Amino acid sequence: MGDLVSVPVRFAFAFLLAALLCPSAASALTFKIDNQSGRANDQVFVTVAGSASQYDVPGMSNDVPKPLSSISGGTVTINQLVSGRIYIAYGAGVKASVPFNSKTRFDWAELTVTPNSSDVANLTAVDQFGIGMRLNTFDGAGHSLEEVGSANSNTVFDAMQHIPGGSKATLKDGQGKVMRVLSPNQTTAYPELGPYVKSMSGKTISLNTTFFGNPFTTSRYSGTFQSDGSIRLSGSTKPAGKAPAQINIGGSQLIADVYSGGNTPNNLSGALYRDLLAGFSSGMWGGKYGNSALSFCSDAITNSLGSWCPKGFNKPAFGDARKSLSSFPTCEQYAAVINKYSDSYGNPYSDASKKVTVSLDQPGTGGKVKTLQLTVLPDRGSAKPVESGNANCGAKSGSGGNTSVKVNFYNKANLKGKSAKAGKATCSKSCGTITVTAKKGKQKVAYKKFKTKSKKPYLTMNVNKAGRKIFKKKRQMKVKVFVKIQPSGKQTVNKKHSLTFTR
Repeated sequence: MGDLVSVPVRFAFAFLLAALLCPSAASALTFKIDNQSGRANDQVFVTVAGSASQYDVPGMSNDVPKPLSSISGGTVTINQLVSGRIYIAYGAGVKASVPFNSKTRFDWAELTVTPNSSDVANLTAVDQFGIGMRLNTFDGAGHSLEEVGSANSNTVFDAMQHIPGGSKATLKDGQGKVMRVLSPNQTTAYPELGPYVKSMSGKTISLNTTFFGNPFTTSRYSGTFQSDGSIRLSGSTKPAGKAPAQINIGGSQLIADVYSGGNTPNNLSGALYRDLLAGFSSGMWGGKYGNSALSFCSDAITNSLGSWCPKGFNKPAFGDARKSLSSFPTCEQYAAVINKYSDSYGNPYSDASKKVTVSLDQPGTGGKVKTLQLTVLPDRGSAKPVESGNANCGAKSGSGGNTSVKVNFYNKANLKGKSAKAGKATCSKSCGTITVTAKKGKQKVAYKKFKTKSKKPYLTMNVNKAGRKIFKKKRQMKVKVFVKIQPSGKQTVNKKHSLTFTR
């Protein structure tokens, strides 16, 4: 792949070098927060965190949250901020070490101000999506320069519920409101992509990867997948010897690394593995563009230095890269949702398929950027990302993991004989195996596990001995009902609901 995907690694070194050589090369960057969340400024908290040795943000202590109401005009000055994060949190402040099971809803933007002409800012959902936001840059006269953003958070939250694992990866507060959806980096809720990787058995792929080091290096490698997903890549580099002539990659390792980004060190071997993973994550391998990485971009270069994609895999990705739906997911669906509804990083390779950064090239480094504005969007609305569009890359209806399952719970379950109905399920095909459990506190008071071919079965549960004992003393009790629905061979759907159990 071309240089766009390798930007974060290469720039990290450039940022550090520039910071050491010329930490005061440009005028300060103005950072402004525009709170459109619908929450009062004293309920929106801001934390600026970054490398301690390269931190110069007057009025904001490193990794110490402050309410937005205490920041005059919602504006701070950034003289230097390397590997920086700016957290937005609701109701309470958070630090950079905040765990993803936190009861506080938060999200963040990333930026580096060294200053250097290569400085950039971005939104990220590599670990989670929690709050819809937008980044805009302006010159000294207030003219708009660049923008990246997302749809309103509820739009993204709702879309996540329609992909395998999305509902299980969704964390809610005590009132049942969504706080965040975790990514495959933070949960095992999503289906593994093993079937997709193994579907490439017997197929040969070719990679034309560059490494923007010193010297600039191009390469050409190819290999044929084995039945377990393993592959041996063989090839050469220009100049010679910058990567092994053969690179062996195990199938189990490859399957596990598609989500995480794997072990991709900042060298040509790491870049080759990154391109291999990115092709699976974005649904390119085995898709409509063929199996040569040069066909994944619209602007391939071939000259005396070699052949490569200068802007990464920039042809339409995810579902748009597929000929048709398969019987298994053929891309990373969490990242596909982020790609459709946000200009954020949805995985480490998102900059391969769309623009996800804004430049922070300031006047002192030859650019125009004077102000970076972060807009905190309301949960509901019609906000849309600057660039968007991808189709579904999930399993086709009736044979894959994205079978639609909805549950309509009742507020009251009336005991008739030994059984009661807690609600009704609606599945796009047979609901398969259903387990219904009712608990009062930690005590199980009703249970039933059954198989059904129905698309609209009742959620029936049978009262047990403990439940009958309670009913001898009282006519009703408050219970929590837990429902597990697993269509044959599909992703399990788990739901829970509080209701009144009566006799």
